[in-house]
Amino acid sequence: MPELPDVETFKRYLDATSLHERISGVDVRSSYVLKGVSAYELARRLKGRSFESSRRHGKHLFVRADGDLWLRLHFGMTGSLRYFKHEEQAPKHTRVLLVFANAHRLAFEDQRKFGEVGLLKDVDEFLRKRALGPDALDVSLSQFREIFEKHRGAVKAILLNQKLIAGIGNIYADEILFRVRMHPATEISRLVSKPLTKLFRATRYILEKAISANADANQLPKSWLLPHRGKGGKCPRCGCELKSSRIGGRTAWFCGNCQKRI
Repeated sequence: MPELPDVETFKRYLDATSLHERISGVDVRSSYVLKGVSAYELARRLKGRSFESSRRHGKHLFVRADGDLWLRLHFGMTGSLRYFKHEEQAPKHTRVLLVFANAHRLAFEDQRKFGEVGLLKDVDEFLRKRALGPDALDVSLSQFREIFEKHRGAVKAILLNQKLIAGIGNIYADEILFRVRMHPATEISRLVSKPLTKLFRATRYILEKAISANADANQLPKSWLLPHRGKGGKCPRCGCELKSSRIGGRTAWFCGNCQKRI
């Protein structure tokens, strides 16, 4: 599932390819991904406009068209973007296709169709209605500490709670906890100032490092958990077989030898 580093990569890709190009048409190939707007309305309101800027918050990408209309993209489990020339074939799982006046196209791909495409007038109002927490890369150390000090439960469940901190998903929560050698089921009531500071710094480091690698697992350090995460995987630190457990409704992967409960 695309998480903050993936969506930031999509944002930078869109910024580099699709800004300031006039939209000449919109081809909706699956209305299932449309939320709060019809295929006709999406095409009518976007046609003739150009994308001027973009904004990411957590796992959501917002693209501003001239006239202060925002296109909202959420990538679900399998969503992505692809910009291509008109003579090239659209990706197999294209759900919405934006056609530009220069004859290039931008495809919103989504194999499993859990993604969302919509239109907004006010991004901040949308974020308030969804009750999303601060973006994981915008939250300050003091905010981070306050969030953890006000809640109870397993540390991984707090990292995954989008209403507290937006953008961290299952994979990067595991990576953050692996970096600080913390068991994902550690009760946050046991965390004091120093572990919380380490957790905050690890969160920033992991997310920023993943963005610099374009969220490509093949470009991430082999010392990370991600290249080894899964059944039969070995800890890159100690060589012990990785373990898994259900925490907060999600499967957590960790090293039982390196990651101890505090």
